[in-house]
Amino acid sequence: MRHSLGLILALGLVVVGCDPKFDNIDGYTPASPPGSTAALGSVSVVVDGEPLTASLPTGATWRDNIFSFAALNASGKSKTFALSVRLPGPGTFAVGAPGSPNVSFIESDGATNYRWFATSQRGAGSVTVSFLTSESAGGYFSVELVPDSVTAAAGFTERRFLTGGTFSVSISR
Repeated sequence: MRHSLGLILALGLVVVGCDPKFDNIDGYTPASPPGSTAALGSVSVVVDGEPLTASLPTGATWRDNIFSFAALNASGKSKTFALSVRLPGPGTFAVGAPGSPNVSFIESDGATNYRWFATSQRGAGSVTVSFLTSESAGGYFSVELVPDSVTAAAGFTERRFLTGGTFSVSISR
């Protein structure tokens, strides 16, 4: 299990992308930034019409102007959401543009993993980091993800739409 989780998290931090045509949650402010060691943070998002909430197994990181985290929902099929974006501070970042955020979504069923992602050439949407401190971060996103080659070869050729997504995370030190 530990090896599978490590593999899922590593795969989740691979480059991906989005398009601002999706829902934008103007004025989003997280309820309260996480700061305790008991709450590393969470992500809430609607994936192709189905709500998903996932928790962070480790804190987010913000080092050398790269902010990243992965969140996992292990009930039933394991689902992992991962985000990585180069940024000097809060802002909105378009997916599918040079230097765009890396976003991925992985579904795992035992040893079988299916992955959808966005890169600077594929996918669409945007990611907004509305606040970012040395201790916590929060924001929102809506993205369109494309299947990787292994997922497409397995017959899953449809894009995934992650809409109305929010995150509130603690930063690891």
